[in-house]
Amino acid sequence: LILTHEYHWQDYAMNTLEELQSLMNDISAQVNPFDEVILYLPPVTYEGDLELQRAFEFHGSTEGDQRTTLKGSLTMLETGRYYWINYFYDMDFVGDGSGTGLSGSASFRATGCTFTGWDTGVFAYGTSWANVIGCSFQYNRIGFRFDSSGEYANHSMFNDNQFIGNDVGVQLDNVPTDVKLNFQGSVFQGNRTSIDNRCSQPTDLSQATLD
Repeated sequence: LILTHEYHWQDYAMNTLEELQSLMNDISAQVNPFDEVILYLPPVTYEGDLELQRAFEFHGSTEGDQRTTLKGSLTMLETGRYYWINYFYDMDFVGDGSGTGLSGSASFRATGCTFTGWDTGVFAYGTSWANVIGCSFQYNRIGFRFDSSGEYANHSMFNDNQFIGNDVGVQLDNVPTDVKLNFQGSVFQGNRTSIDNRCSQPTDLSQATLD
């Protein structure tokens, strides 16, 4: 039996970064790490950094004109309490030209998110596997970077992303396994380098758009 716990912003205090971090800390301390936890975030802008102590599924708000926005870094560290993939839906990560928007040594997947103005938008390292799907990477030094020495892959699709105006759209230093990364429907436009494939990872760009 797997239990799923849902936390909605209408019912729990998470309108500020401090409230959100406090709620996540309480969940990490009280909820079985084998349980699934889903957070539905409000349409607010969080100022500051977040660190996860267990796996979460985040759903940003898409109601009205304002989306859930984080002006700070979000980091996932492999602590032995990750029995789920971390999921991020419909969130905007906004940087000031430095740092990393979303990074982790634990596995994660971002869908429908934006990463703008970072040294690195998304960074998978350690033994992590990460996927980005339907995301936008604009005006970062590196949009998406893989440098992981893990031994597994959980999904091969990196489809429908936009890499626009970055120094490097995608940088592949090390990628776990030789699975072919499929960039179907992705658009690379105005980047100095579209894909810097330093480890000669198999990629499928046949249905991607590159300028």
